[in-house]
Amino acid sequence: MRQLYLNGAWRPSASREGLDVVNPATEETIDRVPAGSPADVEVAVAAAREALPAWSRTAPAERA
Repeated sequence: MRQLYLNGAWRPSASREGLDVVNPATEETIDRVPAGSPADVEVAVAAAREALPAWSRTAPAERA
């Protein structure tokens, strides 16, 4: 199963659960991805809070 991209790095989810990615045209399962967990959300939110001050000072054209 793939990993989650959290705080600038690929890492395994804290959860062992996954979600099937289904092709809607064929209903074939084409992949399985981590479902994520509350712990994964905490890591993502902490990274976003840390990045916000510098990101918000970036020019809009650069952010786009």
